[in-house]
Amino acid sequence: MIYFLQLLNTSQEKEVFARLYEMYSQPLYGAALAIMNDRAASEDMVHETFLILTDHMDKVMNDDTFKNWSYLVTILRHSCFNVLRKQEKINFHNMETDFAGISSGNNIEADIVGKEKIEVLRDLIRQLNYPYREVIILQYYNQLKSKDIARVLNLTPENVRQIATRARKQLKDQLTERGYD
Repeated sequence: MIYFLQLLNTSQEKEVFARLYEMYSQPLYGAALAIMNDRAASEDMVHETFLILTDHMDKVMNDDTFKNWSYLVTILRHSCFNVLRKQEKINFHNMETDFAGISSGNNIEADIVGKEKIEVLRDLIRQLNYPYREVIILQYYNQLKSKDIARVLNLTPENVRQIATRARKQLKDQLTERGYD
């Protein structure tokens, strides 16, 4: 934290920053861990969040804790997803377990069609807009519950369930449109 304080200009900024760091570093770490599934990467994301904050202290120079928390979570969320995209760490390779209807190997033609369907589905998920893509990834690949996703994305659990339903419908419609049952 000392490094961050050196980046700030006024004693008031330093005081506010220290208070925010003390209040939010651990909750932000929990949110980052839910997204990144990696302790070291989560710590890096929290540090990245506070580093970005040093350039935007004007946004948090108030006593509105909800607004400050929301701003920090937004920075964290964007930082995490940017890193995951850059590292191509959003793995879709475990998708096979999500589709029980795909053949287990006795029928080569069915396996080929199944693998093709998985590739198409991967591409469709990548094309989903925010927040649909994030909800699907957090729900199916990170295996988070609606309440955890809601906390990470700053939504209500009901809203997360609704977004997930809409995202699944979009994916199903796109698969049907492309000739997959």
